[in-house]
Amino acid sequence: MKIENKISVILPVYNSEEFISKSIKSIINQSYKSFELIIINDGSTDKTKEICESFLKKDKRIVLINNTHKGLTASLNEAIRISNGKYIARQDSDDISLPNRFEIQMKWFEKNKNGVLCGTDCKILNDDNSFKQNKAIQFSDYLIKKRLTYTNCFVHSSVIYLRKYAEKFGFYDENLEFAQDYDLWWKLSTVGRVGNIRNKLVIIRDRKNSISRNKSDQQTLSFINSCVKFYSFRKGLININENKELIYFEKNKITKDIVILMKYFYSDKLSNKLSFKNLSLAQILKIFFFPYLLTRKFFKNLKL
Repeated sequence: MKIENKISVILPVYNSEEFISKSIKSIINQSYKSFELIIINDGSTDKTKEICESFLKKDKRIVLINNTHKGLTASLNEAIRISNGKYIARQDSDDISLPNRFEIQMKWFEKNKNGVLCGTDCKILNDDNSFKQNKAIQFSDYLIKKRLTYTNCFVHSSVIYLRKYAEKFGFYDENLEFAQDYDLWWKLSTVGRVGNIRNKLVIIRDRKNSISRNKSDQQTLSFINSCVKFYSFRKGLININENKELIYFEKNKITKDIVILMKYFYSDKLSNKLSFKNLSLAQILKIFFFPYLLTRKFFKNLKL
């Protein structure tokens, strides 16, 4: 492959000694060879640093950065800023890429000349080593862009995107503690073609101590903040890189109903629940504009 198609793989690690070796091996054994692997150690206190250092001697494509603990978003941006690839690929420290992942995704970019973001389907591995289906994903540019207005449909560990467009948006928004991936995806979707490959090219772990389980409130509110920001951008209320806290959207007469509806639809992930009886008549009429979220809400209620 030509050097201009080089990929910079960003791998943030924090106390990842249990899985990091398998994760690194899955990258360095890719069939697509033109990449650098930037591992950013975010102040690990276990043996993660030593394990990562052992790989430096085995593969010159690996760069290791050791930092004090800064958090995920700041770590991602620091690694991207020192990268020199045309494309940015992501993987988390407990996930695994199948050997032909990069090769298949780069073929997608070759086919889609205006492509800016490509993800893949995945296998989700539970703590008991059983697999479950990824139900949130969409594959075509049209359906993804439609779905991105109210949900995320990319697996963060599966994506490759064009660095120059991510730089245009300041990379990941450091004002968001969580949902920084979704925030970047919808921004990228405004400048080019996006897609997901149907092949299950990554294995991600759904662990009991994951962020999505332990910090569900913060993660969900960050997502809602970015989701309503996207709505406001499409309505011409704010610029694409303009930062607004959720309270701004809650007080704005144009966006306040959208905030309430998102909190209602995603109340299963919030400790402060919002029920149907809390909605105004105008808000009740608007819920039918979100058939996917309405269906999701229905099936979530069935499980209660």
